[in-house]
Amino acid sequence: MRKYDPVLLKDSLSSTALWVEQELDQLFMYQRSISRLPSFAGYSLGSGGKRIRPFLVRAACCAVGGDPDRALHAACAVEMIHTYSLIHDDLPAMDNDDLRRGKPTLHMTCGEDQALLAGDLLLVEAFGVLLRTPLRPGRVARMVRHLASAAGPGYLVGGQYMDMYHPVEADMDWIRLMIKGKTAALIRVSLELGALAGGAGDELISEVSREGDRLGYLFQLTDDILDIRGSTSEMGKKVSKDSDLGKCNPVTKLGLDTAIKEGEELSSDIAEVFSGLSGNWENISTLALYLPDRRK
Repeated sequence: MRKYDPVLLKDSLSSTALWVEQELDQLFMYQRSISRLPSFAGYSLGSGGKRIRPFLVRAACCAVGGDPDRALHAACAVEMIHTYSLIHDDLPAMDNDDLRRGKPTLHMTCGEDQALLAGDLLLVEAFGVLLRTPLRPGRVARMVRHLASAAGPGYLVGGQYMDMYHPVEADMDWIRLMIKGKTAALIRVSLELGALAGGAGDELISEVSREGDRLGYLFQLTDDILDIRGSTSEMGKKVSKDSDLGKCNPVTKLGLDTAIKEGEELSSDIAEVFSGLSGNWENISTLALYLPDRRK
């Protein structure tokens, strides 16, 4: 497997987190609300995390030679939709979690009804933020279509439904389709939005989309492995949830050793493919190589 510099990756992730969080702190929703919902949404939005999706937006924009500040609103929008999905996932009606990123989940602090509305707020506000992107209207409209599709019934919401209403026995085709919606869609669209903000053409966007789906599968695969091997203190959330709930994922289907091997092989292959794309995709290749080694 290729080597990567974990220090450079950590520095890049940290600088991206600062970049996007400064903008998230200035969202319009904090300035014009008639309720306390923005502060509740801000609790989850500001609770940290790796900011992987904003990192992908920024890295993809830079990879194609674009100005990363033109991708800033897209980075915020994707993180807002990701956070809304986590708020709703944690609710008692779904995964019923009381810990997220090492902090009490939102519904534990303000109640289920207000957490539900705070998630709704982030979903809607995300598109308002994306529409402020300083690019030509046609390109911004295309970015909105990509994000709406990724968040909709064919991907994120549909994948969440599949995860909740899983069959007793599921084959790998079902599992891959579920992951393509539940996790990979926002990974893929982060790369798409960044590349679009940077001015990439259709052919490159198609290549990035295809690898974005594979990177999203790898991200979920390593998360499922950590759900078995990791600890609550490392993950900042409960572990062994899927097995306790009888859910199907690559680890429960393939076994831990086979899943680990698949992750290592897929990581190396994704890194090689990104390295061969037009532009400088080294940051994305490095992330792909890092994923099998992550501990949280």
